[in-house]
Amino acid sequence: MKKLLHVQALPLLTGVQNFSLHLLDGLPADEFIQVLASAPGGDLVEACKDRGIRHIPITHMKRSIGLWDALALWQLIRAIKRDRFDIVHTNTSKAGFLGRLAARLCRVPYVIHTSHGMPFQEGQAPAEYRLYTFLEGLGNRLCDTVVFVNDSDRVRSLKLGLVMPSKACTIYNAIPPGLERKLSQIADERGASPGEDVRIGSTLRFSPQKNTVELTTALIKACKLEPRLSFELLGEGENLELCRSMVRSHKLEERILLPGWTADVIPRLAAWDVFILYSRWEAMPFSIIEAMHAGLPVIGSDIPSIQELVNPENGYIVPLANPEALVSLLAGLPEIKAELSAKGKQARSFIQSKTSYQAMVEHYLKLYRRGA
Repeated sequence: MKKLLHVQALPLLTGVQNFSLHLLDGLPADEFIQVLASAPGGDLVEACKDRGIRHIPITHMKRSIGLWDALALWQLIRAIKRDRFDIVHTNTSKAGFLGRLAARLCRVPYVIHTSHGMPFQEGQAPAEYRLYTFLEGLGNRLCDTVVFVNDSDRVRSLKLGLVMPSKACTIYNAIPPGLERKLSQIADERGASPGEDVRIGSTLRFSPQKNTVELTTALIKACKLEPRLSFELLGEGENLELCRSMVRSHKLEERILLPGWTADVIPRLAAWDVFILYSRWEAMPFSIIEAMHAGLPVIGSDIPSIQELVNPENGYIVPLANPEALVSLLAGLPEIKAELSAKGKQARSFIQSKTSYQAMVEHYLKLYRRGA
């Protein structure tokens, strides 16, 4: 059996960590010894325990860059040398760079990296942008294959010369069959909600990436324009308390719900009429994939990765540069409830044709077998 190590940064259960779990769940049990490394503690560690996946704690792995990264690198090198892994599969920019470097220093036979979004973004300080671009290119040179979860990031990386064409491929994220069946049942049972009220929801991290402060501002304005709107944003993050205080200051706590995170998202998807994600950057968000399987139309920002999923038939694209257009769209939703229902049906049909769990697993399995 081949020894396979997945490297993650944080022990959370957000999209990137769920990607590893979804993929590992689909691999042949008699072909790979599955191990996952990340910072210790958290729901990810418990999820590994439940699945029988051995977890290696990297105690110095943190989100921010600092001197502790050298210690995290050393811990990864020790772990890889000790277990003599045949395949190292890294995820996210930070853990991806450290993991690829450690794997190459340990002469791992096959090193694969899945890019869950670019670390360099428009609007960053020039020095920061150049640093992250350099590190991403260097990391790509340290591995055998770079998988992009959307085509736009792959094309962008090729244009910037950050990855060799022979190393780059696109494999779309997908959800496992059990979850897809639950969401499809919601879509089957979804009817037009009574009355004219519209409930808009999201699952997201309250962070600059997800643009939650701008989003909350738009929700407040829309609520003041249209009393038939209500919102629920599920998630944690550094901007959660700020957004809560914004809502409280306008006395809208009963219409804009910010309850924090819950692992039981499915009942919420059944209760919502529309899903929204107004992010500044994304890779291939599981939140949109799940919402579409549940038959929800999607409101998304005009970034390339979201535009690969959301189109005029299944939702609405709103410019990041024009948040007032978002306010106007939201305020008009109660008048077009029939249109929302039609777009939700198209969303389900689209995502079923766009993503496939079996195809995702088979593509990665082919890479693993080729490399090892």
